[in-house]
Amino acid sequence: TEPYEPGSTFKALVLAAALEEGVVSENDTFTCTGSVEIGGHTIHCSKRTGHGTQTLAEAVQNSCNPAFIEIGQRLGVEKFYDYFEAFGMTEKTGIDLPGEADAKGLVRSASEMNSADLATNSFGQNYNCSMIQMAAAYCSVINGGSYYEPHVVKQILNEQGSVVKEVKPKLVRETVSESTSNFIKDALFRTVSEGTGKAAAVEGYEIAGKTGTAEKIPRSAKNYLLSFCGFAPAYDPQVLVYV
Repeated sequence: TEPYEPGSTFKALVLAAALEEGVVSENDTFTCTGSVEIGGHTIHCSKRTGHGTQTLAEAVQNSCNPAFIEIGQRLGVEKFYDYFEAFGMTEKTGIDLPGEADAKGLVRSASEMNSADLATNSFGQNYNCSMIQMAAAYCSVINGGSYYEPHVVKQILNEQGSVVKEVKPKLVRETVSESTSNFIKDALFRTVSEGTGKAAAVEGYEIAGKTGTAEKIPRSAKNYLLSFCGFAPAYDPQVLVYV
């Protein structure tokens, strides 16, 4: 129910938007020196010495902030916000539970977003969402691009065991293409097998997913919200778990 800053789990959605808009390709490379200057601010990578030159897939595996800042810049403010909306970050999901937080007031509109906002939003900081928003958005990115309204109740039975009401999956919108979805699945599988998500690997299963380390406010306190959004099987997802 509570909104929070998601951190690097959001990079999977930024990558999906960039692939969909054609501003990045699988063959692109990015150079990380460990930090980047944006709007008078110095923004650091988790690896202060830098990742050097990396492919797009490696930038995801390494959860590289400077690479994703560049990806966000290529998208631009208007397109970035369009995908905020497409992924459901500007409205409640409508899940059949009470108390869903409305984080719309904690997301900057395109007209309010400056270069520093765009940079920090590109790696999941400086805006808020809820876990159910993120889970629903992730599902659309890995299922081929279909955003469904999340729900808890599947069916309601009467005392005799007959079905009184059945909740059918409700398709809200299409978010990304099949090809984008396939690249994301592969990149997130590699993130678990080769990158920052190694701790999530389970022998005998193809686990894919993305780690998140979001700095809480006040930033000076150096408190972090750690998360992982994962799914399996990697190339034919049946279940997504967000921790």
